[in-house]
Amino acid sequence: YDAFLSYNFDDFPWVKHKLMVELEEKREFKLCVPHRDFLGGEILDEIIVDCIHRSRKTIMLLTPEFIKSHWCEFEFRMARSKLFDSGNDVIVAVILKPLPPGCVSRSLYQVLKKKLYLEWVEDNAIAQDLFWTKLSDALTATRMPDALEH
Repeated sequence: YDAFLSYNFDDFPWVKHKLMVELEEKREFKLCVPHRDFLGGEILDEIIVDCIHRSRKTIMLLTPEFIKSHWCEFEFRMARSKLFDSGNDVIVAVILKPLPPGCVSRSLYQVLKKKLYLEWVEDNAIAQDLFWTKLSDALTATRMPDALEH
């Protein structure tokens, strides 16, 4: 996969109607989408770990619901572990909905502080075009940003 998608279930409509259409159909990226690609009958945490490791990147769609989710936190920890193990820029953080002050965990804050992240802007076509271009660029980049190389 080009990317594993980490998101809260409440955001699946946006994933299905916006992200999958733009990245898979228009830009031909291969995404691992849990609602579509996870097979039943297996242990969920093992599936997540396997899919993250088989994906070049992990796109984290950050929302207040993501921050509260046990599974999203687990996916973040697995992606961060891959970041440290590989030394490659494997996390693509997207702030999909504004995050209330103080709700971000310390470890997530450290990642956001040290790397660029993207923000989705509703109702602004120009900003959305730029968002999709930057997200595509982030998915094709392999080198760590300078801030994380120290």
